[in-house]
Amino acid sequence: MPELPEVEFAKRALARAMKGAVVRSFSTDARILDGTLARARRLLIGRTVGPIERRGKWIRVSLGDHRLFSHLGMTGKWKRADEGDALRFERMRIDLERNGKPRSVRYVDPRLFGRVVVARTDIPEWSALGPDPLHDGIEVDALFDELQRKKAAIKPTLLDQALIAGLGNIQVTEALYFGKIDPRRPARSLSKEEVAALVTAIHRTLERTLGLEDGPEITYVEEAGAENPFVIYARGGEPCPSCSTPLCRMVLGGRGTVYCGTCQK
Repeated sequence: MPELPEVEFAKRALARAMKGAVVRSFSTDARILDGTLARARRLLIGRTVGPIERRGKWIRVSLGDHRLFSHLGMTGKWKRADEGDALRFERMRIDLERNGKPRSVRYVDPRLFGRVVVARTDIPEWSALGPDPLHDGIEVDALFDELQRKKAAIKPTLLDQALIAGLGNIQVTEALYFGKIDPRRPARSLSKEEVAALVTAIHRTLERTLGLEDGPEITYVEEAGAENPFVIYARGGEPCPSCSTPLCRMVLGGRGTVYCGTCQK
């Protein structure tokens, strides 16, 4: 599932392909579009693409005083394509022109969990997001104060997008390992020093994952044939990289969780 690093990668690729171009045509599978195709075309066609931004797991494409919002769901990807290309699982197509040259971007999504919203103002999902680690940073004191009010375990607490935008199961699993924090600990049990270590660990795993992304498109670890580049995610039963104890796997908050019972106290 795409998390902050994958969505950041998609945003950068979209910016290279779309910024400064004029939208010439727009088509979509109605199942991923909020609203009608006719309204989306009316708001988009003929407009020049401005800044393309990301907050958490959402992408915002500005087109004058209108906006296109994209959430990749579980399997969504944006791809650059030639006009004549027909892509498997293509759900949306935007044809553009920049400096007299045609270009086309496509949204592909095998499982149809992604969403696209075309609007005149920011949507509630964008406005409700918490601080974005890359753009806003994470303030230790503020996070500590928030966690003091949380009775739930730290792992599911960190998945709340209103607390920190963009973190998902992979990044939280890795960050808790780097921060040496047991995912089952009540969030409010963390000391300020542990919260500081957690913030450092979140930035560490995000930067590490961003450094792993290369090539023309995102590759998700769950895809058939994909390698697992993560330190402990999905490695239950394998030896801990630090102490060689077999990594534990459990379900916590409905999500598969891997941790080291020796290193993460």
